[in-house]
Formats: sequence, C-alpha cells, structure tokens
Amino acid sequence: MSKMLKRALPLTVLKYRRDALLAERAREELKRSRHSAFSLARELNLSVRTLYRQFKEEGTSLQALKDEAGRDRASDLLRRTQKPIKQIARAVGFTNEKSFVRAFRSWTGQTPTAYRSGHTSKGRKGMVKRYLQTRRTFA
Repeated sequence: MSKMLKRALPLTVLKYRRDALLAERAREELKRSRHSAFSLARELNLSVRTLYRQFKEEGTSLQALKDEAGRDRASDLLRRTQKPIKQIARAVGFTNEKSFVRAFRSWTGQTPTAYRSGHTSKGRKGMVKRYLQTRRTFA
C-alpha cells in the first residue's frame, strides 16, 4: 500500500503544478497577442474544452485573463504614451472608444483620461501642486 501511495503522490503534485502553470502560461501568451479560445488552446497544446475546464479548476476564466491583459496593456500605454484614447482602445482590441472607456472604468474605477492624468509624471506633478495649494488655503 505505501508503495502505491508513493507512486501516486508525484502524479497528484504534478497535476496541480501543471494546472497552476496554465493560467500563467495563458497570461504570457495573451500579453504577446490577442487570442480566441481556439487559438489559445492550440498554442497551449490543449483542446478548447480542456482549456475551459482547467481554468475553472484554477478559479479563473479566459475572459478574466483577457480583461487582465487588456487592462495591463491599456494602463501601460496610458502611462507611457500620449496616444489618443481611440488609438489605445484599438490597440487593446476595442473597436468602439465608448466601450473601451466603460471597460477601463470597470477595471480601474477611473476613466482612461483620469487615469492618465494621475499616472504620468506630468499628471503627478499637477496633483502635487494642487495638493500643496489646498494645504496652503487651510493652513
């Protein structure tokens, strides 16, 4: 019996280790390019059904991972560039700027414009200046 358990343990641990790595592998792949469920499954050498099943077992979903990748990409572009919001929306995969703004607000609690003004060096300087002005008026 103990021989059987010793052989079963590595197989069980390997299964959980593989599952834990799937979401991370999917995140990396989604950072590189946009994917449908089919193309992502093909890239990860899985069937679409297995992809969805393993995501469910890990407590995540393809849509959650896509949203995370889109949020990260949009946040990065808003911080590092002065591209118009419409161009950033397209770069993240939205065809409609209003849909992008709505999605970005649900991800971060801010509009893209507000996020940019608070996260760029120019925006932070402005926030510090406004903070100091309000402190002087109350002092």
